[in-house]
Amino acid sequence: MDEITEKLKNIKLDNIKEKQTIIIQKNVRGFIIRKNYLFLKISRIIRKNKYINNCCSNKKIDINSLSYLIDYELSQSDCIKIGIENILKDFILENTNLKNIKTKNKKGIKEKDHLFMDINKKIIYYAEIKSNLNLDTEKSKQTYKKCLDIKKELQEEYKDYEIKMFLVGVRYYEKIIIPKTILKKYKEINNNLCGINEYFKYLSIKFKIFNEKDYKKILNYLVKKMFKY
Repeated sequence: MDEITEKLKNIKLDNIKEKQTIIIQKNVRGFIIRKNYLFLKISRIIRKNKYINNCCSNKKIDINSLSYLIDYELSQSDCIKIGIENILKDFILENTNLKNIKTKNKKGIKEKDHLFMDINKKIIYYAEIKSNLNLDTEKSKQTYKKCLDIKKELQEEYKDYEIKMFLVGVRYYEKIIIPKTILKKYKEINNNLCGINEYFKYLSIKFKIFNEKDYKKILNYLVKKMFKY
């Protein structure tokens, strides 16, 4: 018999308050014991589990990710927020006669990253901007299928216009440096896959990012301003 149970046995029936206090103490202690027992039981399973023991943290940044070119330490959330898509849009509008025809996102309508119109030449430019093309088979398939589906939708909507579609890997300043293993994942739209320089060229922009060093400088300046470093 434990100490608390002994106390309860010896308390007079009329001392209800004291008895209630001791019962609460007993319940709390029992809860703590059960909680600690649960932790010990599960922690033992965790220590013995082969999958857990063979797992280790991988803090390396994927070389094919845009964040690989950033010198600042960013959270996963910050990496996702890097505003290269918006900067490219403003740069394109400033250096071309194209009109931005992208509307606000609507429920049930596939979102488009870039959508421009050349009224004089009767061309619609549609682009998906990807910071990392190194996706698994299923996600890469979803990506190029989305591009093809939206191109088809645009052809139906703008019947008098030529539709030019692009998948822009913004990790790369030129398509030639995209690894072949990644190119294979998008072979269905290989002619539409490009880096930054090719994208600018397709939109008749004369400016060119000459190498990775120059591109990295631009990206780090963007991150510095965006996250107030």
